[in-house]
Amino acid sequence: MAKPTHRARARFRAFASRVLWAAISAGALVTVSSCGGGDDSPTNPVVTITRIDVTAPTATLSPAQTTQLTATARTSTGSVATTSITWSTSASSVASVNQNGVVTGVAAGVATITASGGGVSGSTTLTVVAAGGVVTSVNVTLSDASLIIGNIGQATVSARDASNAVIALGTRAITWSSTNPGVATVSAAGIVSAVGIGSSQIRASVQEGAGTIVGNATFTVVPDPEARQTVDVSMPGLTFSPADVVVKVNGTVRFIFPSLAHNVIWMPRIAGSPTDIGILDNQTVTRTFPTVGVFPYVCTLHNGMVGTVVVSP
Repeated sequence: MAKPTHRARARFRAFASRVLWAAISAGALVTVSSCGGGDDSPTNPVVTITRIDVTAPTATLSPAQTTQLTATARTSTGSVATTSITWSTSASSVASVNQNGVVTGVAAGVATITASGGGVSGSTTLTVVAAGGVVTSVNVTLSDASLIIGNIGQATVSARDASNAVIALGTRAITWSSTNPGVATVSAAGIVSAVGIGSSQIRASVQEGAGTIVGNATFTVVPDPEARQTVDVSMPGLTFSPADVVVKVNGTVRFIFPSLAHNVIWMPRIAGSPTDIGILDNQTVTRTFPTVGVFPYVCTLHNGMVGTVVVSP
């Protein structure tokens, strides 16, 4: 089994419309992890981007087929950062890419699609194959076969015909699922979230004619060796700091409220979430976490102010 990775603390935050998770708009990466306010609001510290993760829902395209890529800029701690993104392709005769991250297959071959911003870049490789053929087998590939709880990875799907030749999925419907959603969840774009300890099969079901062809990959989630018994979360300006923390089972998080009023609301509320903290200022409030899992929270007073508590054995 591959050695589990932190993905450089690629913590995920999944709650309603309060977080724009690596959305791409007019060539810009619009990931928001700070809180807006008036002209007298405190400003956020300057962050340094150390890497850009580029993910794609499929590894193969047919000519004229399109797919949306996602670029996520991260700091050295894995926190999501905001920067303008520029897209490029290594082979425009094989696959083109616009400044919104939409890739279009042109002709058979291999192309590397690169996202650049903040002085760094990241890339992914796509293969363009001739359209046609009947899918007889499906292969699921994981960016990480094993992850530490609280991190995310990318699943991709490819298909072969009866002669074992790779064929493009084209417009065939693809459905992603996890056999153990208490351990791992997977989005419609193949983004895998490690939410519990154990193993799960990440499954891609591809429609072929009146039937369905299924492929699986085993995904394992392991404890975080860096989990602490007690962690402090402060609120400098209009952010939680650190926004994403890891504690041991029955560990505590101390929320330190400044003179500016905030609250802490667990959203979405899942089993094991602690009691919400109402509007407070100049106080310190502790919450205990007896259940393994990933618990996102938000300050509803300040739009975009979010964080996550990961609880590990």
